Amino acid sequence: MKLQRSTGILLGVAIALAATVTIIETRKGTQSSDSKTLYGFTEADVSSFAINLDGSRLAFAKTDDDTWQMTEPESAPADPSAIAFLLNIITSDTVKETVTVNPNQLDTYGLDDPTAIVDLMVNEENHTLTVGDKDFSETSLYVMTEPAVAAADSVDIYLIPSRLESGLERPQDEWLLADAEEDAAAEPDDATADEPQDADNPAQSE
Repeated sequence: MKLQRSTGILLGVAIALAATVTIIETRKGTQSSDSKTLYGFTEADVSSFAINLDGSRLAFAKTDDDTWQMTEPESAPADPSAIAFLLNIITSDTVKETVTVNPNQLDTYGLDDPTAIVDLMVNEENHTLTVGDKDFSETSLYVMTEPAVAAADSVDIYLIPSRLESGLERPQDEWLLADAEEDAAAEPDDATADEPQDADNPAQSE
């Protein structure tokens, strides 16, 4: 009798644990781990993009000679290293985890009121990256690769390294190419510096 009672208790505990896990997974959404990237295209495929962050917008476009130009809020040559850093993260960083949720659960991940939205133009097609909150470890960010549709049954949310934040939250002047002409103008002209003083200047001889 004691053995049967112990077995019954263990069985009850197992059922309770299974029910708890089911409830947690239902609340969090279906999760899976994979080794894919956010998009199927590469950094080189992006022809233009815009960052909408904290009420401001920065936009960039690739020119015919494959250099980058800031187009909003001003027109100026862009720093290629800053561009490459961000686009490499977006196109190359591995997804840590995929969470499938209902559209009404987006607020759990900070995606109902995004931290940032990045619009990417690739082969004349627009792609939208929506950036939400960090996870509990503060090392990853929740993102969506396409806008959520309210009528959809489910939405895939991806967890990627939080270094994306560093790529996005760059001051405007750090997106611009350093002006080499200003640096050159600040240096003295060699010909002028080496030019000898006129010894026959009457003003000096008096």
